[in-house]
Amino acid sequence: MRSYEELRWIAVFYKHVRPFYLKAEWVAHDWTLRRRIERAGRRVRLSDVRRMLRGTWRESSVAAWYCLRFPPESVVSDLEVALAHAYSSKNAHTLAAAAVALLGPQALRMLESAPCLNDAEPGDDSAAGVVAAAIEEVGGTPPNRPDDDDRAWFQGLLRTARDLQVAYRGARTT
Repeated sequence: MRSYEELRWIAVFYKHVRPFYLKAEWVAHDWTLRRRIERAGRRVRLSDVRRMLRGTWRESSVAAWYCLRFPPESVVSDLEVALAHAYSSKNAHTLAAAAVALLGPQALRMLESAPCLNDAEPGDDSAAGVVAAAIEEVGGTPPNRPDDDDRAWFQGLLRTARDLQVAYRGARTT
């Protein structure tokens, strides 16, 4: 028999993660998806977001959007853990955008320690370029120079993150 906490986590996963994780990167390009994440994000609890940020790439990529609803001090340590495990674009893009939107220049140390900058997954993965664009955005010098596509991709994600912050204003933050 499953515990209450296990059942609750299953419900959180099916309500807040599963509908979005395959498309989390496309929120910047899909207005309908953005509206759905806005609605879901207004109801998600801080404890659930913190747990998602410490979860797998699926959970952390979606939680990056949800954490924008909360004060930075309540999610920064969990966001840092998530970025420390971001080896690919599966979650590095959204986490970098959330870090910059929440923390601005204070996100620099966190971004510079993202493993995707040095140990990116093999193949055509743009995580290092997009995180490098995030580092440039906050005034740092990335180890790899991002190209114009990486910068454009990051700017779209950052605009989305800031739009979500505005959409979440007035939502309860507990």
